[in-house]
Amino acid sequence: MRLFVYREDKLVGELFTSDSGICFKYSSAYRGLDAYPLSLSLPVQTEAHPQNKTLPFFEGLLPEGNQRRELGDLLHVLPGSTMRLLMALAGECVGNLTIIDESMSIEDLLLKSDYIPLGAKELEALLRPQSIERTRFLVNKRLSLAGAQAKLGLFHDSGQWFATKGLAPTTHIIKPASLFDPTVLINEFFVMRLAKSCGIDVPDTSVINCGEHYGFVVQRFDRLSLEGKVIRLGQEDFCQALSIMPEAKYENDGGPGFKQLFATTLYNTTRPARDTQRLLRLVLFNYLIGNCDAHAKNFSLLASQSGTISLAPAYDLVSTTFYGDRLLGSMAMRIGKHSSIDKVSAEDMALFSEETGVSLNAITRELASLRESLADHLDEVVEMVAQEAGIYLPVAKQLREHILLELEQRVAL
Repeated sequence: MRLFVYREDKLVGELFTSDSGICFKYSSAYRGLDAYPLSLSLPVQTEAHPQNKTLPFFEGLLPEGNQRRELGDLLHVLPGSTMRLLMALAGECVGNLTIIDESMSIEDLLLKSDYIPLGAKELEALLRPQSIERTRFLVNKRLSLAGAQAKLGLFHDSGQWFATKGLAPTTHIIKPASLFDPTVLINEFFVMRLAKSCGIDVPDTSVINCGEHYGFVVQRFDRLSLEGKVIRLGQEDFCQALSIMPEAKYENDGGPGFKQLFATTLYNTTRPARDTQRLLRLVLFNYLIGNCDAHAKNFSLLASQSGTISLAPAYDLVSTTFYGDRLLGSMAMRIGKHSSIDKVSAEDMALFSEETGVSLNAITRELASLRESLADHLDEVVEMVAQEAGIYLPVAKQLREHILLELEQRVAL
């Protein structure tokens, strides 16, 4: 089986199956452009990249867990059929790639690209928890959004939501409220707004509702609006950058830890000092608010149009400790010797300093600054919820109290 990988109308290379598995090879024309690679893990070269390098990157473009199974069931494709899922879904991915098969024409797809206004009933159907309409929508629009959480991509302009046609880029990702725990929606909204108030780079967020159904909206940071046109930007998470399969995204499952994240940022971003500082602030923010699910796929690198690389804005921020014993306080990446968030000590922070190359003085200053900033901005974020998503105000007040308790429990240096 053979698939073609494009950036806009430029053929980047071919994804193909061989006796040694799924491989990727750059096209000779793309190599001649002196263009930047798909991934830090897939440098531009003449030889084909073997499966152990190819698969982690392309698997990272696909949904995970129940989302993948639901899409596979609708397509009559086994969840493990990476090539068939990419062929069916990867028209609009995270980042700036389009994947098509031999029966498709990139020129025809680009010519047919357009936006179709969505009515209120259509949007409401897409926001329903466990919506078969949403699953069909993702398949029909060839939308592949990584991660395990239910989500969809839409274009938004002047107060109107649009579905895409052909290869038209989306501008926003919407996560419908969960049927099993609707508080996750406001948890993410609350924590993302809190992060922004504390000086962390996050995309714009909002809450929408249509009929009885709600969704958490995130403006895509891998899309750039320029002179009336939406431009796709390159993006890869740290599992993709380090050739690690998505199922190994947690450190205890073989995934990267903070040492690898900081080293990758230091040696590969265009402004390493700035981005290392940004990464430190984000890591410590997650620690202070009790986000134990900050795994390697929840940190990404972003490539500009010119190919410069930076740490991407923060995303998927929640306080997991808000849910008590359900997640047992085990962090996705260890700080020092400990995975348990409640066992992190001053000694662990000193080990964290040694592993990441960040001075202990810088960590101490950042912890103190964040602790003060968090306490100062909690009431402000509760007010944002009251104004923009009043139905969730009781949960927002509980989150405020919970985070204040977290701040008391976290280590002070």
